[in-house]
Amino acid sequence: MKRFLKWLGYSVSSIIVIILLVFFIASLYVQKHKKELIAEASASIKEKFHSVVAIKDIHLSLFAQFPNLSIQLEEVDVQGPMYHIHHQKLFTVKDISVRIKTWPLLGGKIVLSKTKLKDGQLFIYTDKLGNHNLDEFKQKQSTQKKSNFQIPENIELNKFNIIIRDDQKLKNFQFNIQSLQVQSKENDSVTLIAIKKDLVVKSLIFNHLKGSFLKDQNLKGNYTIKLQKQKQLLSFDKIDLTIEKIPFQLSGNFELKKEGLFNLEIRTQNAPFSFAKSILTKNINKVLNQIIITKPLTIDANIKGPLSGGEPNVIAHWNTKKTTIGTTQIQFTNADVEGTFDNQVNKTLEPNDANSSIILSKLSGNWHEIPIQTSTIQIHNLTHPHLKGGFKTQFNLAQLNPPLNTENIVLKNGKGKIDIEFEGPLENISETNTKIEASLQITNAEIFIKPIQKYLSNTFADIKISNNTVEIKKLTALTKEGSQLNITGTSTNSLAAIPNTPGKANINLNISSPNLNLNEFSNSLQHGISKNKKPRKATFSKIDHILENENIHINLNANSIKWQKLVATNLKSSIDLNAGNWQLNNLTMNLGTGTIQLSTKMLTIQSRKILSANFQVNRVKADALLYGMNNFGLNGLSHKNIRGELNISGQLKSPLNKQGGINPEQITAAINFQINQGALLNYAPLLKIQDHIFKKRQLDSLQFANIKNEITINKGNIHIPRMEIATSALNLFVGGDYGLNGNTDLHIQVPLNNLTQRDQTKKMKIASNKEKGGTSIFLRAISEPNGQVKIKLDPKGGQYKREQIAQ
Repeated sequence: MKRFLKWLGYSVSSIIVIILLVFFIASLYVQKHKKELIAEASASIKEKFHSVVAIKDIHLSLFAQFPNLSIQLEEVDVQGPMYHIHHQKLFTVKDISVRIKTWPLLGGKIVLSKTKLKDGQLFIYTDKLGNHNLDEFKQKQSTQKKSNFQIPENIELNKFNIIIRDDQKLKNFQFNIQSLQVQSKENDSVTLIAIKKDLVVKSLIFNHLKGSFLKDQNLKGNYTIKLQKQKQLLSFDKIDLTIEKIPFQLSGNFELKKEGLFNLEIRTQNAPFSFAKSILTKNINKVLNQIIITKPLTIDANIKGPLSGGEPNVIAHWNTKKTTIGTTQIQFTNADVEGTFDNQVNKTLEPNDANSSIILSKLSGNWHEIPIQTSTIQIHNLTHPHLKGGFKTQFNLAQLNPPLNTENIVLKNGKGKIDIEFEGPLENISETNTKIEASLQITNAEIFIKPIQKYLSNTFADIKISNNTVEIKKLTALTKEGSQLNITGTSTNSLAAIPNTPGKANINLNISSPNLNLNEFSNSLQHGISKNKKPRKATFSKIDHILENENIHINLNANSIKWQKLVATNLKSSIDLNAGNWQLNNLTMNLGTGTIQLSTKMLTIQSRKILSANFQVNRVKADALLYGMNNFGLNGLSHKNIRGELNISGQLKSPLNKQGGINPEQITAAINFQINQGALLNYAPLLKIQDHIFKKRQLDSLQFANIKNEITINKGNIHIPRMEIATSALNLFVGGDYGLNGNTDLHIQVPLNNLTQRDQTKKMKIASNKEKGGTSIFLRAISEPNGQVKIKLDPKGGQYKREQIAQ
């Protein structure tokens, strides 16, 4: 054993000595013939590239590719055959190492096996006229005599840039190679090429106007590709590499001939959406940047096209599960998604962004806990993105409260069903470029309306949306107080309900009711829609914006209506609402055998709600009207005191209080009235007169044929021009001011002819406000500080009479 080891040591030592001796002799040879070798190497490279070549130095190295010797070339510069035209160097490198196999060298034969290139660049260029800096090389290489100095096929590149730029076809491929090893093994007509690479794709531009794929992405991998020389076909199957540490699997075919085609298949199962966007062009990214996907994607892509130029066709299928997907405005959670990208939708046209589409063939998830199931969603034309698609959902209505985020409406109980189809641009949405088809169905819902603090129950709705029109085909609801609402209607210019969209939506509603209690909604007259200035979260529907800013017209019909205590029938009217103001047009209704006509406006003036009204009352029972309207706030005169048939016309203006009602002391009005076949019952001022005179005339129950006058009301003061009241017991004249706030000052003229009892029937029929009344007693009813009204003699009564008659 020791002898064998000793023999082995001698053998190895001898081989090393021989190698060193060969290296020493070769080094001496290289040093002695350096100029010739540089010329030979230059000639060999020039023969390959038909170009001016410069080599700074050449020497032999033992350690660069140990245990093999290597020839080292320093600072090699190849201008290329078209340098005089393009002024772009074809090839530069600081260091080239050419391996010499050791064993053939011991036999006196030089065999080159591998070439290493470090710190260099290969620049392949085509100008705008189509001139290629390798054209002359391709034409001459087949006719040139080969040099004894051969360039080996096995190559290793380190810190090496490859640039392929085509200004005619707007292509630009740039690769920064950190490490690339290529080894080939030829078998019959097939060459197997083993590749180990670590490179950065600086740009992969098929069209300068569209931007780069895989920009600044790092690629690593070890794999084998197959070259079939006769077929001029380069292919590989299921090779593994990583792009920015994301694993990919690639298969492909490349036809290495004129007008050759390529086909590349790419698969990955764990690509974050942010990474998937980063490897695509800027125009595609412009669309994808509006989309959010939180979970990694499984991608299966196919890229094919001509090697000679032009943008390739890219078709990518992708899917992900349990993700959040959407935009900044609307997002779906816990979603399963499948989609496709295709940049050549119309196969008769070239692949480009305008011919591209993103299709979601499946999207199921939740929108604010509401389950969503989509039909196909498509985004066409990535230059000017156009969306087409929709979704369906069924849900509990209460689930809509978070996404709607409205200050004014709260949904409780009930079921909802939505079906939406949309077609239009992703940006700059307008009435002319957008198409919407949608339906909303609501069953057995309960809705709380905050401004009026009311619940609508048993609500059913069938609503359709077509383009810019919303149609309420049917909406029915009940209030807890018993009102029933049946609503139909339309909204035109509906897209204007979207904030920041010009114009206003115009809403026309038809509301009918067998029983309507307006007292339930009185608060809305004062407060309108809430103007809460707290910052609101971004909402999808902007319900508050619609309610606060749009024009609303309502046609109202009610079989029975209640206002305060007034119960009327056959109400017909129209209502216009605009930004918190409203107008009641031509209201008519029956009150018993009489009718009431009313037109009102409520305007917001310096944050105050001001009501103005024109009204006409025909043949309405006085006691019924006073009772129904809570005696209009009058003190001392109520429905218990008066009977008769009223005819009234006039105008009224008043601020509204917090309850949406009228304060009598703030009313300004002008009123013409007439009472036919009337009676005064237990009217306090007459009873006070009875304390002084006419004690047996039954002034507690007076009948009169008619009374008419024109009165004015100003801030709680009712001014009554002098008028004659001819009753069944006596006739008298009354005029002055009746104060609702305690400032009563009435002049009462009692003619002395009343001292004799007589038949008053004739006088009742011919009563006149201009009658002098003859010799009379003049009394005055004045409010005392305690608020009580006191009757006393009026020494200036005659003067008051003359002034009133003269007017």
